[in-house]
Amino acid sequence: MGDTTLRELVYGKGSHVDPVACVEDIPAELATRTVTGYPHSIWQIVEHVSYWMDYDLSTIAGENRPCPEKAIESWPAHPNPAAGSRSFEEQWQATILRFTDLLARVAGSRNPMRRNWGERFGN
Repeated sequence: MGDTTLRELVYGKGSHVDPVACVEDIPAELATRTVTGYPHSIWQIVEHVSYWMDYDLSTIAGENRPCPEKAIESWPAHPNPAAGSRSFEEQWQATILRFTDLLARVAGSRNPMRRNWGERFGN
């Protein structure tokens, strides 16, 4: 996969939507809501995706972080992970910034899925 293809997959082109555009204009109050029949808020989903991007990038970089024993461990427990801290809006903006930074790291990597591939998988 070339660099252009990777960037298009990360930032959306054609049938792919730009994930930053999906969340950047959502107010914090809306991001903390859950809907009937679905257990996670938008905020939790963004935190969950960020968790796995960070985990995968660190694994690709050669770090040996333990994988969560249960899938639920990679989800924030509360619909509003910022409860009790800075203002909702400030914390939500920090969450979006982290998400955006992680996407940039993925898109800026010269094909992160192949980096160290031979070393890690013997190819």
